[in-house]
Amino acid sequence: MELNPFEIKSEILRIINKYSHESDVREISPDVFSVLDLCDKSIISRLLFKELVNIKSGSERIVKCLLERYTEKDELISKLWDILKSNLASSEVKIIVLGFLRELETDWKYEDYADAVGDSFDIIDEDTKQMLDKAIINPEVQIDFLDFLHAVDAKDKILLIKSLAEDYEKDALANILIPVFLSQPDSDIGKEALNILGNSKSQLAYHALNTSLDFVDDSLKPLVKKNISILKLSGIREDNSKEFYKKILSDSVPYRCCVTYPDGHGNQAIIFSRTNSAKRVQFAAVVVNDYNGIRDCFGFNDISQFECDKIIERFYKGEEVLNIAPKDVKTLLIYYERLSKVKSNNWLLPYEYVCWKNLLADIDYENGNFEILLSKYFTRETLTQKEMNEVFSEKFMNHWFLDSTYSSEFEEFLENLNLEVKNNLKNVDFDKIVEENTDKIFDKKEKNIWAKRILVCAYLKMLDRKDKITEFLCTIYKSEENFADLLKNILRKSIYEYYFMLKYNTEENQDKFTIAELDEIINAIENRWVQHV
Repeated sequence: MELNPFEIKSEILRIINKYSHESDVREISPDVFSVLDLCDKSIISRLLFKELVNIKSGSERIVKCLLERYTEKDELISKLWDILKSNLASSEVKIIVLGFLRELETDWKYEDYADAVGDSFDIIDEDTKQMLDKAIINPEVQIDFLDFLHAVDAKDKILLIKSLAEDYEKDALANILIPVFLSQPDSDIGKEALNILGNSKSQLAYHALNTSLDFVDDSLKPLVKKNISILKLSGIREDNSKEFYKKILSDSVPYRCCVTYPDGHGNQAIIFSRTNSAKRVQFAAVVVNDYNGIRDCFGFNDISQFECDKIIERFYKGEEVLNIAPKDVKTLLIYYERLSKVKSNNWLLPYEYVCWKNLLADIDYENGNFEILLSKYFTRETLTQKEMNEVFSEKFMNHWFLDSTYSSEFEEFLENLNLEVKNNLKNVDFDKIVEENTDKIFDKKEKNIWAKRILVCAYLKMLDRKDKITEFLCTIYKSEENFADLLKNILRKSIYEYYFMLKYNTEENQDKFTIAELDEIINAIENRWVQHV
């Protein structure tokens, strides 16, 4: 089955990590690549070149092996030369690239390298400047620069962004450095970017710094306020960033915006895109969850509408997907962005997200207080069992169960349950077990997360004009009795899914049970709970 870009990235990293120190990659079984072989080679190649720029010692051979497998030779050679010519590549990476080229090009000569690269030692050369000039309208360019910045040594990071301040000014400078600051403001490089932004005379910097005051650590706020004051002294007193981005984005309009419902781990996939008069699309996909907020982001700057639609189709793979308005996508993203900043000690947002979210910079949004947005649906005190069963039958509920590694409490619960069913299945009182253990597995913190998850689902149902289910979910959110019933249903389903998984996953089973024993356990559960799970 073809993977989406996030899954492709994960599979690439798995292979690189596993085979980084393989002495002869030619001996690796073709089966290792079977999953990637089914995927889009252009996406694989793009991700591999990002890995090459950030390459770690020891992984050169496997990265080269993957590049040769999934990139046409002429394209591979061309892109390797581009890396050599660019000042946005470290000396270490260039040495590795040079080795690749010498193996790929049998007629390679050192003079070719010298002629192509020249002897310029400028940190930011003219080609780089031209590239960064495009960054204000192309998030991929911003990200390429940030990939490079992420790969260089700490001392070189500071030197690099200081050199940017010499070559750029105002909004052009701020556009490059805002993601550096917003992605990790407590780091040395983040603080350096903050100080440069304070002196940038940029309305974009003014907006970014004011916004950051809501979320940065208290110890950093005096420095942020100081730089806001510097901006005010330079004449920047109003936040005109929205007008600025409206102008930048005026040649395009929102295209497809989609979202999934949260799964049993609170994960959601959110997609937003824009299209221009030539029907070319800028596309971004974001993975979020309700534990840590924004987790990952991936995008394409210039693809066709057909390509965009196919990517979305592959990305969601039959999941329940809701097409929503750009305003609602931004409302959700702001909600999870705030969650990221609250949960992280140093507000570590993925810099890819910080860049791509500007595609929504001209879009209004709600404040993200879902209780207020859903206020008209809080009309009931409680639901009947029949109404609860309607909620349990919702498609998104199919994914609301705990896997075996959900938490240490749940793992311990399963170990104890295994002993009971192994010793005397006929005397196991599954209902009593659920009743006695629900509060142990779902502690106060977990209950709060699941309650917020219900509220997000209610918001999505409201957007989908499913008023009855919206009202039911809001009632569950408010009713302690209904909420407790929901958690018990999740635990029942988790028990059922666990034993069903053991039947077909021998590695997970590890001879805990025979197939016959598992069939007997599953039948016992189905006979008791079939209408609930």
